[in-house]
Amino acid sequence: MYFEKLTERYMKAVIFCGILCVSAALYWLPYKVIDLSFLVLFCLTIGVGSRITVQIPKFKSHIAVSDTFIFTALLMYGGEVAILLACAEAFFSSWRFCNRKLTVFFNSAAVAVSTATVYAVIKITGLFTGEHHHEAEGFMQTFVVTLSVVALTQFIANTALASIHDAMKNGIPVWETWKSKYVWSFITYSVGALCAGVLHLMTDSIGFGVIIAAFPVIFFVFMAYRMYLKNIEISMQQAEQAEQYAKILEEQSGALRESEERFRSAFNYAPIGIALVSAGGTWLKVNHALCNILGYTENEFLEMDFQSIIFKDDLGNTLVKIHELISGKSANCQMEQRYLHKSGETVWASWSVSTASESKSSVPNLIFQIQDITARKSAEEKLQHEATHDVLTGLPNRKMFMNRLTDALTASKRNRNYKVSILFIDLDRFKYVNDSLGHLIGDQLLIGISDRLRECLRPSDIVARLGGDEFTILVEGNYDINEVVRIAERIQQKFGVPFDLEGHEVFSSASIGILHASEQHFSSEDMMRDADTAMYQAKRAGKARHEVFDEQMHLAARETLQLETDLRRAVDNGEIYVQYQPIFTLSTGRIQGIEALTRWLHPKLGEVSPARFIGIAEEIGIIDALGEYILERTCKEVGPIINAFSPEHELTLSVNLSCRQFGQPKLVENVTRILDETKFPTRKLKLEITESIFFEYQAKAIEMLNQIRDLGIEIDIDDFGTGYSNLGYLIRLPISTLKIDRTFVSPIDSDGKNTEIVKTVLALARNLGLKTVAEGIETEHQLKALKDLGCDGGQGYFFAKPMGIDDLKLYLADLEGNNEILQLPYDSVPVVATLQ
Repeated sequence: MYFEKLTERYMKAVIFCGILCVSAALYWLPYKVIDLSFLVLFCLTIGVGSRITVQIPKFKSHIAVSDTFIFTALLMYGGEVAILLACAEAFFSSWRFCNRKLTVFFNSAAVAVSTATVYAVIKITGLFTGEHHHEAEGFMQTFVVTLSVVALTQFIANTALASIHDAMKNGIPVWETWKSKYVWSFITYSVGALCAGVLHLMTDSIGFGVIIAAFPVIFFVFMAYRMYLKNIEISMQQAEQAEQYAKILEEQSGALRESEERFRSAFNYAPIGIALVSAGGTWLKVNHALCNILGYTENEFLEMDFQSIIFKDDLGNTLVKIHELISGKSANCQMEQRYLHKSGETVWASWSVSTASESKSSVPNLIFQIQDITARKSAEEKLQHEATHDVLTGLPNRKMFMNRLTDALTASKRNRNYKVSILFIDLDRFKYVNDSLGHLIGDQLLIGISDRLRECLRPSDIVARLGGDEFTILVEGNYDINEVVRIAERIQQKFGVPFDLEGHEVFSSASIGILHASEQHFSSEDMMRDADTAMYQAKRAGKARHEVFDEQMHLAARETLQLETDLRRAVDNGEIYVQYQPIFTLSTGRIQGIEALTRWLHPKLGEVSPARFIGIAEEIGIIDALGEYILERTCKEVGPIINAFSPEHELTLSVNLSCRQFGQPKLVENVTRILDETKFPTRKLKLEITESIFFEYQAKAIEMLNQIRDLGIEIDIDDFGTGYSNLGYLIRLPISTLKIDRTFVSPIDSDGKNTEIVKTVLALARNLGLKTVAEGIETEHQLKALKDLGCDGGQGYFFAKPMGIDDLKLYLADLEGNNEILQLPYDSVPVVATLQ
């Protein structure tokens, strides 16, 4: 923007100077010299002269006839006429080629200023006045000097004005502009001045008519000269073109050599292996990277073919790809291959091949590009192994096992002789190893178990770790199904040997569920479900054993699942109720307490055994709520009966507590709350526990039982002799009574035999200062034998069957009528509330 404004100001300044020059010329114009000859010269200059130009070869300048006539007018008519003629010629010439008016006036003004400058120089120097006679001494010398001054001054003035304009417009130095664009135009002015001098001399000698007569000659001479120069220009252009072509060929040849060098360098030092290989497989050329990848030298490569170092398993696909490439079916091929390193190691490579045209052969060569991907493959294999294997033991994980099981099941559907079996293994009491010895020892035990499981398998079998302490074994193929049982037996035998874990001798056992696939197993999930069912059946059957799945297990599992769902709603639906069974003192025959037995009347299945639904309640986590419900209901129903008895004939209420309830921190608090709300006296309540409580909760249970005993509540051991076989807990637990399980009472026959275990329990109780109560007394001879052995109390069908609260009231009233209970009112009786 700045240069445009500066250029515009400069042009206006030149125009102003041109106007001054034209005005001065008009003012001092000798009008008397204007005649017909001048008019003819003016018309020739304006109408024809400016149109006849000759371009000088290799330069941008032209020789114009109008320059000759302007210089002639200067010599013949003086500077004023020359200024006006030059301005007019420039105006009309510019008008034809230029649309911008400012430029037209600038060109006219510049010519006027430069012509005025020439006239001023001649005047000042006095070189030529037009009055010198041709024959005067020194005329020719002065005349030639004048022409030279005219040409030089016109050249300098005109090109200077033009160079300044272009320099301002383009932001280029004036000197650089003048050298590159205008220095060559000096020839134009020199030729024009020379021709003007000749015409002036001829006019003086012959007359003005010579100009008119010479015009056609000048025209044809100019035209011939232009043709001559045109031919010279064409020749020069051809020479220049030939020279340029030669230069291009030389440059291309050099570029080709440079390109070849670059290609050779790129080939030799490329970061990936590159090789030129014949269609038959022979190595023709190899680079350094390929030598490093496969360990062979270049000469060793050239003496063999690629077929000799590629893995045979990959060769077939490779040859197929190469055939497709050579036959034109594909432009390039890519695949992953394995090569044999010179050291014998396997090298994974990403292989890409394309053809290299060979003019001397109809079969193209091949370009191999080989990139070492061994590290990537190793990483992929490691990731794949980690994704499908257990991190701790290295065994296949659940995902891999399920995939293999699905494939095996599919194969069995296609081939009737193809068998599929699985062993579902769950470690017994693994949790206690973690809790007592720590997770580090637990992890070492899992590793040791994994090793032993591998030793029990056939080569075709697989063992997997599902997670935690669960393992599975897949057996498939043609085999005797008894072999699966033998595998389970080998596992139990292996587990019978203790594990030495950092100085700790640890025994382990497992519950194993065995499943043989049948037509009812449509998916791997179906098989895992039933194998899991068989495993849980083994656990319920006593652990450290195996069970083979049958359809009854599936039905039982479905029924158990339905029972779990129904049990959650049983209390709210009023399906849980309590029956009561009296407990008697054997020595006197008087009632000493009442046991409350929990019952579940299922709307569809009818009566559900407590032995079944109590275990379910423990597993699904509702035993705490169920136990609190039974305790609260029993205290409310029989509390008034117990409180009605006289002090000398007090009855007690015994309530069974599940060992799982001791996992609840607020057990003691909840028992205290219920007794307070029901106003039941603590001294008349007994809580019954089983021996397993000591094994599962130990110190925590002992602390809670001492807190309960401090409240005045007695603690009894229920089903004594059937649980955890460690008598040391009897000393540590704050118990008062041992209840002998019915399994030890029922064998007593009519002769009073089979009492050995009962005798042992009674002797133990006496030595520890504990009372005893026998359960399940059904015959008189059982009662007599127990009474003779010194058992304190008893209960069973021989005395009374379990009954509802209303029947219990009638039963107690009947006892009162027979004087079995002293001062027994209608609404009183001691109760033992239990879950069993």
